[in-house]
Amino acid sequence: MPFLVLGLAAVCALVWVVLSRANETFCLSVRDGQCIVVRGHCPPSLLADMRDVVQRRQVERATIRAVRRSGQPALLVSGADEFTAQRLRNTFGTSRWGKTNHAMSDAPSKRESRNLGQLLGIAWLAWLFTRR
Repeated sequence: MPFLVLGLAAVCALVWVVLSRANETFCLSVRDGQCIVVRGHCPPSLLADMRDVVQRRQVERATIRAVRRSGQPALLVSGADEFTAQRLRNTFGTSRWGKTNHAMSDAPSKRESRNLGQLLGIAWLAWLFTRR
């Protein structure tokens, strides 16, 4: 009986994770002013602008997610102060990715190399394998 409850809890957790990421276009993880793509595809120009903002503001830890809300692109920032979050949202909004009503993620012409943590979409594992 305890295995059944544990199995049911694991299935519920897995379903919750899948549903929470269903509308996500990309997820960036920030540590000590460095920024990496954990899940999805972030256009190189937008990624460079985001990296510039987090380096200038000296963000220690944050998560940046691009999602669709009611068909509109939105940027969710956690772990950063409100001023930095607004700068990131402004950067996202002025890019073509923040203005479009169409699919936000174009397939990249060539797949950039990803480490195991990035392939699995696990931030702490992605940082563990990231070359510094």
